[in-house]
Formats: sequence, C-alpha cells, structure tokens
Amino acid sequence: MRAITVLCDRLGDVGGAERYWETVLPALTARQVNVRLLARDVSSDAGYALRPQTIRWADEHGLPSSAAARAVADELVEHPPDAVITASVFDTAVLDAVRLHAPRWLARIHDHRAFCPTGDRVYPQFEALCSAPMGAACRTAAVVRGCVHGPRPTSYRRIRAREALRDRLGQADGVLVSSRHMRDTCAANGIPAERIAVTPPPLPDAAFAVAPALRPRTRTLVFAGRLTPRKGLRSLLGALAKIDPDERPRLIVAGEGDHEERDARALAARDGIEVDWRGRLTTVALRGAIDEADAVALPSLWPEPFGLVGIEAQARGRPAVGYRVGAIGEWIADAGFAVKRGDEQALADAIRAVLEERTWHELSAAALARAQAYRLDAHVERLLGIFGGAPCT
Repeated sequence: MRAITVLCDRLGDVGGAERYWETVLPALTARQVNVRLLARDVSSDAGYALRPQTIRWADEHGLPSSAAARAVADELVEHPPDAVITASVFDTAVLDAVRLHAPRWLARIHDHRAFCPTGDRVYPQFEALCSAPMGAACRTAAVVRGCVHGPRPTSYRRIRAREALRDRLGQADGVLVSSRHMRDTCAANGIPAERIAVTPPPLPDAAFAVAPALRPRTRTLVFAGRLTPRKGLRSLLGALAKIDPDERPRLIVAGEGDHEERDARALAARDGIEVDWRGRLTTVALRGAIDEADAVALPSLWPEPFGLVGIEAQARGRPAVGYRVGAIGEWIADAGFAVKRGDEQALADAIRAVLEERTWHELSAAALARAQAYRLDAHVERLLGIFGGAPCT
C-alpha cells in the first residue's frame, strides 16, 4: 500500500481548491492509498471520510511558525509517507520541514498567490493584467501601479515573503498545476520546466451527463462564481445590454457577494435584463442550473488559473463563452468562444453566435467530447505515477 501525506490550507465547502480535494481524496483511498491529511483550517461542513489533523501553520499573511513546522516534522517522522503533497501552504518553515523529511515532495499550485503579492495579477491602478515574473517588477509596480499596499514598507515585506515562498517551491521534486497558463507562469518564475506537471482538476463521474439535456425554451445563460469585480458579472451584463431585447437571453446567476450583487442588480434593472438570482448553489443544484441553460458565461477580468465551472458545463454538454484570460481559452477551445478581455461588444456577438441553433448543436457535441479529458480515473492514475517518481512532463 502506498502512503501519502497531504498538507492543504483549507478543507470544506469553500472554493475550487477545496473541491479538488473533495473529489480526489476519496478516489485515492479507493485505490488502497493510505492518505494522511493535515490542514491549517477545517470548516464545520467539511464532508471528508478521512479525519484531518489540524495544524495551525501561518496563512498567506502570517509569519512562519516554528511550532507548526515541528508538528509537521513529527508527523512525517512518526508516519513516514512515500510522498508528500502540499497545496496552498504559505508557511516557509513548514515547507522547510517537508523538504527535510519527505522522500518526495510535490507542490500543487492552485492560483497566483505564490507568484503575485497582490494575488490576482491585475494592477489595482491603471488596471491591466500583469505578466511580469515576481521580483523587481513587483517593487516597481508598488510605486507606479499601487500594487499590494502601494509604496509602503508593508508592501516590500509582502514581496520578500512571497519571494521566499517562490524559492521554497522551486525546491519541490514536482509542481502540479491545472493549466498550461499556470505552467508558463511557474516557468517564468524559475520553476524548472521538467518539474512542472499539468494536471487539470478532475470531475466525479456524477458530473457527466450521458447526453445533454434538451435546450430550454427560453434562451438562457448561466454565470456561476463568487460575486467579485474580477469575476466580471457587470461586464457580462454590459454585453447582454448590447443584444436586442428580442434576442437577449435571460441570465441565471449562481453566487453571492453583497456589494457586487447590489451593483449588478441595479445595472440589470436599469438595462431591463432578466436575471434569476439564485445565490450560492450546491454542486447538484449547479448542475441542474447548467442543464436549464444553453451555455455558461465566464467573463472573468483576471487571469483565471483554470475556471472549473467551464468544464462542469462541458460535462453537461453545454458550451461556454468568455474572455480569453488565463486558462479560459485553453479549455474552451472548439467548444465555445473566447474573446478579448473586456470587449463587451465581442462578448455580445459571441453570445449571439453560441445561441444559433446549428452552432449550438456543434458546440454542445464538442463540449461533451472535450469533457472526457477530465475523468477522475485518468487523473488519479496520473497522480499515482507522479507520486511514484514518473516524470512530470
């Protein structure tokens, strides 16, 4: 029996990173892998059969914890694994303990925080996307673009802390990322290309439709995600406002966010856009909402490391439209349309195109075919190979 120890920042019903472990860990244990689970934070609704051990190492803004590092070292000595995988662990003291005691260390990088002190690779002033490697460019951006906290000591401390994190991650035996976009980001920040494995998030078998549901009688789009400015809901509403009311689809919004929702509701009311505000949905309810719609929209204004709801829609046979940022264009491919970031007219044109009858059927078939690449069994087989020493590339 193989043994692995997983260290992850949070467990529970929070976001895409947490859903990854919710999907993968049961599949590993079903393959007779002995999994030990350590977490900094476990929410009360974490539905894991495994009993996680909580170790309060530092979060992304805290100072390294020697006590947490000792606890992790003791765990790895008492229960020696064949491999250790860390995910969103920002405590460099803990990572040093892993490097010292793990026979093989794999780091899963879920988002941009490892290489961006601000966390989203979007300049807060004179807004644009950042593509520079972390380091000197961040110090300049703190002055010129107001990154982190602007030209203040706290900004430079944050940058130094993230540089230390980057240097630790560069010592891992392998780095797992979800997309080619994140692979390129890691490589630009000094991670050797031969140590980077692209392992997109898998979907459980229950996520897949045998055949797509019938198209709804009323043209409908779904937007699902946290209601924050970077997710682009208001930009999507701007695109919908450019479509003639007789052709305009209704919109299902699955997500929460007080200020953004308030502003988006006002915008929809002003422009006469029909919106069904459903709040945050369970995984099963989200699948139902996708089946009610023609397509899913991802109008993200930041470089999405992946975009999980997109492949969830593909698994239901639903195409996607969105802005070509981060990894979105990668997985949309021939199963939808990705247009220039922030170009609301282009997004409106893409929405009209995806709703055209013949085009929709072609894209629906392409979506369901593309989704097969995200099957859980294949993902677990790849992970087990990497755990055992198989090349990452």
